[in-house]
Amino acid sequence: MAASRGAKIGIVLVVLAVILVGVLFVADRIAASTAQDRITDETRKQLAANSVTYEGNPSVKIAGFPFLTQVLAGKYEKITIALTKPQIENVKLEELTVDAKAVKADARDLMNGTGEVVAGEVAGRATMTWDNVRKLLEFTNLPQGVDPSAVDVKVVNNKIELRIPFAYQGFKVMIIANGTMVVESGKVRLKLESVTTDQGNLPKFVNDIIQANKSRLQVTVKLPGLPYNLVINSAETTDSGLLVIASAKNVPLSSQ
Repeated sequence: MAASRGAKIGIVLVVLAVILVGVLFVADRIAASTAQDRITDETRKQLAANSVTYEGNPSVKIAGFPFLTQVLAGKYEKITIALTKPQIENVKLEELTVDAKAVKADARDLMNGTGEVVAGEVAGRATMTWDNVRKLLEFTNLPQGVDPSAVDVKVVNNKIELRIPFAYQGFKVMIIANGTMVVESGKVRLKLESVTTDQGNLPKFVNDIIQANKSRLQVTVKLPGLPYNLVINSAETTDSGLLVIASAKNVPLSSQ
């Protein structure tokens, strides 16, 4: 009888433990969902204040489990905010993803929708197609006879290739400029490595013009300022477009 009673008590304790774990899990997920809704609302407000539009709704995910321990500590492992096809100052991006780390927020303020939410570090990744990059190319010191809107941009062997139609005194030739994207002082520009043409033997006066402008030609991607005070650190090229990587520190995620 005593053994039977002990077995029953053990079963009851196991059942109670399972129920308790389940209740805590549900409470943890409800708290995480509430916090994500709060960050989503704040994201909408901040983006609207900066005239940033996008498709659908911002995607907000709070990493780390359990969530309630983060709430009690007032520190959050990582909050990821993702936007689909955001548009900033008439510039169209494909995607913008922001990872906020070392986020601090008072537990009551976070759950009630008041107070500040501040990220110690923010890392951003923005992508855009070559069609949209082409519209942002800003040329300096182009030779006369070149129409910037006619410049074609593509990636060949992981290098940027510009094909620039050039006409001078009835002579037409395609200038081919190759280089890589670099970032200087937060701005993305093309570092030219070679400038050739699609023709072998050129008239001397045409070749002289090309050679004279080769070292002076500068190409910049005129990107708008990114949300959350993100500063561009690097740029990478892909077959489909441009990937920009940016960062910032001590960034408010709330509109308080």
